Amino acid sequence: MKTIKIHSIISCLFIFGLFSCNQKKELKAEKTTTIPTEIKLDLLDLQQKNKLGKDTIVTIVNDPVYHKAKKYKGVSAVAIIKNEIDLTKIDPKNTKIVFECIDGYKPEMPLELFLSAKPYLAFEDMDAPKGKQWETILKDGNEMNAAPFYIVYPSVSEKDSQYKWPYNLIKIYLEPLHKSTLELYPLKDRKLEAGYNLFQKQCLTCHSLNGIGGTMGPELNYPKSVTEYWKEKELVDYIVNPASFRHKVKMPTLGLSQQQSQQIVDYLKYMSENKKKN
Repeated sequence: MKTIKIHSIISCLFIFGLFSCNQKKELKAEKTTTIPTEIKLDLLDLQQKNKLGKDTIVTIVNDPVYHKAKKYKGVSAVAIIKNEIDLTKIDPKNTKIVFECIDGYKPEMPLELFLSAKPYLAFEDMDAPKGKQWETILKDGNEMNAAPFYIVYPSVSEKDSQYKWPYNLIKIYLEPLHKSTLELYPLKDRKLEAGYNLFQKQCLTCHSLNGIGGTMGPELNYPKSVTEYWKEKELVDYIVNPASFRHKVKMPTLGLSQQQSQQIVDYLKYMSENKKKN
């Protein structure tokens, strides 16, 4: 009888321990689940409701947009996100932050990287001319305005391309990290991965493919692919040097080689056979 009791006790302890471990795993998983769909923050709406938080003066040693030292009034971007979103239920390693600007520019970066950089949401330019809220941005012969918001990083090098400095900003999204990867990756031809990677890095912030990406430039695949109405050689040359085709063109010179441009065009040709309206 004693032996049976001992076995019963051991069995109970084992089952209890197993339940406790599983319970802990479930709780941990519940706290750090990957975001299933996008979460959107309307920054203008938060400003109107006085929900941006306490402002401070932010100094940027070498601003990558104005190319000089700048001072702004801003609020902690991390604090805004934490106040509006329960980050204990999101896994930052598997989530990305997407920035939506008025002009359609839509850059993105890993959420974990963004949070660790301690960025600020600037809403006023302290160096602006008298009577103005922002100093005018001059880029490729075009004048632009940073209003209403501009993401800045006091402790990040302006040369580090991992970090995005979107101005003209109005909304922030949180999405699954690999959302565009799953939709746009060339699964049927892995040799096109180089072109895919270049497109992701250089083009997707301004242009969309199958409805995924920025809207600053035109959609490149739906209903007609750009490869269906541009001559291939001219399209390759245009991507390398847009200004050689159009005066005051908005598309910047990306510093791509002829070979890299061809890789992007080869990828776009593949996508022309994989159209999907999102």
